[in-house]
Amino acid sequence: MGGGVADTTVKYLVANQGEATWLVAVSSAQQASSIILSTGRPVIAMGGFTGSDPAMTVPRLRELLSSGRLRYVLTGGGPGPGGGGDTEVTTWVTANCTAVDGRTGLYDCAA
Repeated sequence: MGGGVADTTVKYLVANQGEATWLVAVSSAQQASSIILSTGRPVIAMGGFTGSDPAMTVPRLRELLSSGRLRYVLTGGGPGPGGGGDTEVTTWVTANCTAVDGRTGLYDCAA
């Protein structure tokens, strides 16, 4: 369903999106496209097509989260922001958001 993202995780995101504009933020457009196609919901590709573009910044991510337009961030899936490497964005997410039990790399960043 979600191209490298477990079907159960995609179903969890859909069931828990609430009023957020974006279903989830992921590392790359390649990862996002599968989720978008399977759900019809908008997904943020934080690292561009391959995950190596530093398009997402911590201030921008914090703004999306604090405004309620985004709740979930899925780390892993590539070398770029959110891609599992030791990036500033990934470091901030793991330090400031809550890991969702049973969902590898998924963080709930609800304020």
